[in-house]
Amino acid sequence: MLLLQQIINGLALGGIYALIAIGWTVVFGIVGLINWTHGEVFMIGAFVGYLLLTTVKVNLLSALILAMAASGLTAYLIERLAYRPLRTGPRLALFITALGASMFLRNLAALIWEPHSRAYPPTFEFSVLTLSWGNSVLTVNSLQLFIFGVTLAIMVFLQWFITRTMMGKAMLAASQDLEAVSLMGVEVNTLVTITFWVSGLLGGAAGVLVGVMYAIDPMMGAMAGLKGWAVAVLGGVGSITGAMVAGLLLGVAENISSAYISSGYRDAIAFVIMILTLVVKPTGLMGFKFEEKV
Repeated sequence: MLLLQQIINGLALGGIYALIAIGWTVVFGIVGLINWTHGEVFMIGAFVGYLLLTTVKVNLLSALILAMAASGLTAYLIERLAYRPLRTGPRLALFITALGASMFLRNLAALIWEPHSRAYPPTFEFSVLTLSWGNSVLTVNSLQLFIFGVTLAIMVFLQWFITRTMMGKAMLAASQDLEAVSLMGVEVNTLVTITFWVSGLLGGAAGVLVGVMYAIDPMMGAMAGLKGWAVAVLGGVGSITGAMVAGLLLGVAENISSAYISSGYRDAIAFVIMILTLVVKPTGLMGFKFEEKV
């Protein structure tokens, strides 16, 4: 029963990891850039949601939508100001720029909001469903159901957007060969802009959902970004479905390790899994390998 309880608890957290990882993987798959600022976009979404709930007094759904929009705008500005001028330059220049922009945003947030933790206010009444079998008790919190439902709805919509719309199909094609897509008449700058908007929207949603569950602080993006990358590697970089599955697996694995080993090792689990994946199956669970012909 304890194992089943930890699996249920891990699904909500895993859904959040999946949102972060998909934001990572869409940018890397299309632009080929390890976007280290994605953790900070996630953090900004969490703080915008907090400000909307505490200052403007909007409801949780409105805060979620507006925070997603703020994070999407942030991701767009990062791409427009920091990445686009260097897109045709050396990859090392882009990598250093991404690290620099990440550190700048993190410290700017600490300057604005002060580097201490704070919690979201109670948004609505949550109930607890209790199931009993003999001496065993299984509890399901409606907060967990809400978070898992929101993440599932976002991922289903994203899957529809990628597979059913022209722009989504263009993004899918660009993840295989961006240069060929540009030769077919697709405006690359527009495609990259939409990609960063999608990445930012996902990061903002994850930030608000994390704020609902845990405390937030200006440094929260660092670990979240690294875990998102670990999930993306586990699922297969460039695979949206793989990121979904890997996020859920990691969330469950962290909760099980906390229950059976120690909560102090939960953060290490993500990186151990990433290393093992790279050793055993470098393409990830659902990744694919392109053959280059010369």
